[in-house]
Amino acid sequence: MDLKILIVFLYSHLLFNLTICVQPEQSVISFEPSSISITTGQSYHVNVRLLIPDIIPPDVFIMFLYNEKLSDPQGYIQTLPNITFTKQTGDDQSRMVIVSGRRQGHLVVTAQSPQVNISSQYDFLLIDIARSRTLSILVQLVGWIYFFAWSISFYPQIILNFRRQSVIGLNFDFLALNILGFSCYSIFNVCLYTSHDIQQQYYTKHPHGVLPVLLNDVVFSVHALIACLITAGQCVFFERGTQRISYIARIIGSILTVFLVVSSIVAFTNHLSMLTLLYFFSYVKLVITMIKYVPQAWMNYRRKSTEGWSIGNILLDFTGGILSVVQMFLLAINYDDWSSIFGSPTKFGLGLFSILFDLLFIAQHYIFYRPITRRTDLTTNGENTDERTPILSTQS
Repeated sequence: MDLKILIVFLYSHLLFNLTICVQPEQSVISFEPSSISITTGQSYHVNVRLLIPDIIPPDVFIMFLYNEKLSDPQGYIQTLPNITFTKQTGDDQSRMVIVSGRRQGHLVVTAQSPQVNISSQYDFLLIDIARSRTLSILVQLVGWIYFFAWSISFYPQIILNFRRQSVIGLNFDFLALNILGFSCYSIFNVCLYTSHDIQQQYYTKHPHGVLPVLLNDVVFSVHALIACLITAGQCVFFERGTQRISYIARIIGSILTVFLVVSSIVAFTNHLSMLTLLYFFSYVKLVITMIKYVPQAWMNYRRKSTEGWSIGNILLDFTGGILSVVQMFLLAINYDDWSSIFGSPTKFGLGLFSILFDLLFIAQHYIFYRPITRRTDLTTNGENTDERTPILSTQS
């Protein structure tokens, strides 16, 4: 009799431990795929797989939660049926569920079970329900267009410098800040995209988040940095007159660099997470984006000329900025998610800020300091011209 009691006790103790000791950081189930994008009225098949098929007891009952609410999909999708995994030899421990979109928005599906601890931090399904597939295609198209516009926006200045064999008119403060900014942006993108450890830190902080860095972000930032370095090389070999990096720009750059160096030392001594350090790099990039246009605009104003400063760069940057803002509104309309614009105004604000400066540069080039004005003055003053004299001055 005592032996039976002991066996029952040991069995109960083992059952208790297996039930509560499945740690939150251990995945119990998996959604395959873990994220889907559908439109209203569309259905998608998702596999729910039990990752610990040898668990005791033999039956595992799964109930789904929607944005942490039990049995309430809030109209986004049709309610998913509860499922049960039964321990059977050779049985495939997966179940198929059908996700049917009803209204646009974002939804996070997690699960709970009375038999096991299921972590909502690791075991979840992200669902994006779009209003229209046409809008989804348009969003992607607009995204690729502004990516292309921004990517080639560096070349008009490089080509102009090469043709003139001079960088007079290109503000060195703008270029130096751009190099520092894109260096920070490249470090942020490359590290977050390639480091598994940093990605895990990101998902720990944002359990249901989507990694904010894609391959095209990495390519763009590294390409932009290389283009800026090529332009800096032109400043070394081409005519530059008396242009130098100003003391103000040196002080700003030094303060930001010291901040990043000290933060890196703190991070490498394990007193600061690497993810936080990368955020510091991104903050520096944001600061530089807000101030980098000022030196060039002020230089154009003092010279009353945009000669040597490529307007092609600005037109492409303006195109990219406009389309990036348009894409944000298309996404908000398609997913009924206006909080992505007004709830987190940083990206939207910076986009508008860049557009305003681009408009200022366009006004300087085409209205305030038009090249035709200078050519007209030379002709009025009686200076000789011949057939080899270009009709327009060598500006882009």
